[in-house]
Amino acid sequence: MNVMRKYSTNAIFLSALLVLSIFTLISISEVNAAEVISVNAKGYENTIIIEFENESTSKIKTIKVWPGGEVTFTSFKSEPGWGGGKYSDGKLLIFTATNTLNSGESVKFGLVTDEKVNAINWKVLDPNDNDIDKGKISIQVISETSSDIIEEESKEVEQAKEAGGELYGTKKFIPEKIRVGSDIRLLGSGFDSEKNLKLYLDSTILKSVNTDKQGNFLTTISIPDAHNIGTSEFIIKDESNNIQTTSINIEESKNRFLKTSEFEVNSVPAEIRYEETLTISGSAYPQSAIIIAFENNERVLEKTRVISANANGEWVFEETIERTENLGEKFVIFKNNNDKTTKSLTVKSDYLIQISTSAVRYNAGETVTITGTAEPNKNTTIWIKNQDKKIVHYDVFTSNIDGSLNYEFVIDSTFSSGTYTVIIKQENGSDAALFGIDKYPTSVIVTLMEKTNFELNSKAILSIVGPTSSNLSISILDSNDIIIMTDSITSSSIGKNKYAIDLDGLDSGVYRAVVSSTNIQDSVKFSIGLDTGSGAISLVSTKSNYSPGESILVIGNTGNNARLMITLLDPSGNISAKTETFSDNSGSFSTGDIGIPPDGALGKWKVTAHNRLDSNSVEINVSIPTGKSLTLQIEETQFNIGDTIVIKGVGQSDAIWIRVQIISQDGMTVELSTPLTSGTFLIPWTVPAGFDTGTYTIIVSDNENSSSFEIFIQ
Repeated sequence: MNVMRKYSTNAIFLSALLVLSIFTLISISEVNAAEVISVNAKGYENTIIIEFENESTSKIKTIKVWPGGEVTFTSFKSEPGWGGGKYSDGKLLIFTATNTLNSGESVKFGLVTDEKVNAINWKVLDPNDNDIDKGKISIQVISETSSDIIEEESKEVEQAKEAGGELYGTKKFIPEKIRVGSDIRLLGSGFDSEKNLKLYLDSTILKSVNTDKQGNFLTTISIPDAHNIGTSEFIIKDESNNIQTTSINIEESKNRFLKTSEFEVNSVPAEIRYEETLTISGSAYPQSAIIIAFENNERVLEKTRVISANANGEWVFEETIERTENLGEKFVIFKNNNDKTTKSLTVKSDYLIQISTSAVRYNAGETVTITGTAEPNKNTTIWIKNQDKKIVHYDVFTSNIDGSLNYEFVIDSTFSSGTYTVIIKQENGSDAALFGIDKYPTSVIVTLMEKTNFELNSKAILSIVGPTSSNLSISILDSNDIIIMTDSITSSSIGKNKYAIDLDGLDSGVYRAVVSSTNIQDSVKFSIGLDTGSGAISLVSTKSNYSPGESILVIGNTGNNARLMITLLDPSGNISAKTETFSDNSGSFSTGDIGIPPDGALGKWKVTAHNRLDSNSVEINVSIPTGKSLTLQIEETQFNIGDTIVIKGVGQSDAIWIRVQIISQDGMTVELSTPLTSGTFLIPWTVPAGFDTGTYTIIVSDNENSSSFEIFIQ
């Protein structure tokens, strides 16, 4: 009986506890229900308008939005009072209110992504950075005629027409004839690098596209079925509201039941590069086959492709040019029924910079000539490294206006017997070549990166110069020298290759790419996702005195894993060189990518390391070389008849007089002399009447050392 009484007491206690628990859960739910944010999102193509309404009792200070996956934001707009939004690797936007968003208030943001998404993640925080609410909102897809987005875009277009600047770049429609209800390819080139562009037909947005590193894009746009026939305005607008407008004629849709036997080939490019998409279009009998054959310049068949015309008789051929393709001129033969036509096409390397030396072996006193192609009229840095990877020659010059490179230097006493590497670098690319002094160069691997720091989940392009047709092993190591990725490739017949490193999933930090073959290897460091804010910076130069033509090794310390910009200023305060570097896990950083040009002014120079908030500088002295040598310092490269050329330079020599020779391409020589006084020499020379147009070489020598400089007389 007591047992039964005890059981009943326990049952009553459990029942009461259950009721209390239910009451507590209901109370908690009611509390949570008070902390609710109403969110809705509407989208058209890549553009989204997302609205947050505060239905909670808390005040909202911060709103975060992110699309997830590999999608990134390309631009955004916020209402007044919401501080800018800021990117975090393009995948997170953080909006902070000047004043809080109170209960019952709402705010809208305009977002543009690099590709269409179906939902957006969000989180809202209070002034103490505590979470208020978070979730994922599906995007309501809207028509192009019934949305706030279109109204807002129309306003933007009108504002850009009134106040925006001119947007430079060229475009091409494929096919050129535009019809209602059709899809056309749009090819753009010459725009700004890696920018988001919006495409409009009149004031209706069609889509957003992103340009690549060369400022090019290729996309498909759809002409709405209901669009008016006749003249329309096609508009491209960038993120800075610069605008480009073009009048285009939109024709009726083609009658799909009308057949045509006309065979045409349009828009075959004169040249194409590796990794670019070859696009060719034309017309043919509807649903008929077009055979496209590719032959090399010796008319040997390399490949054949077959495509079909659509019901309108239009056809488009697209194919990416792979690295396995042979370079050079091609013949492209198009066949359709009994019709045949042949076009020419040149396949080129995608290296923006390509260099070679005039010979692979030189002797002391000979002139090394480096030729090639690069981006035209750009600052170009050159390093010559010996077999111990020590920089023995440094210079900065400007590439020619036609993109050609031609650089010369004399092998003087600073060079010894061995293998040397020439590295040429511009802002968007680099290349290397090998030569030997007194012997042929040994096998060497040179690894180069297109830049220093890469975004998270992007791709890093590794350039490799080394032995031809050889198996190369590639390893990626983290800052602890742990191998996180391995691969292998076979080098090309010219010994130059590019390798794309997929950075997807790698954490922020410093990494090293190692490329090796039998008994040889080289490595290059790079960073991923580092911030530009590092904290206090310490900075030293390994030497306090330098000579013109000498590279500078800078070392220092700052916060861990941070990006820094290193700038070299001449005595007048002008920027002579600039490069980016990064600190490692211990905060240490170093770079040897800057130096004093051979024509650099004597005096106090300054090296500055800076990031977003902090900076530090160190002074160095540039003086006359202490060793025996001569260096020309001519400021211009082009002259006219009657111009006076100031031939000057610095040096140390046992000679009192310096011999000066001005030599034309056909060997005509003008002989001059000038004294060497306190380590400097100078002599003015006026270009006489009757001189032929062409390239002339100025050589100064003291019978032991020499220096040369090329000028052009026009």
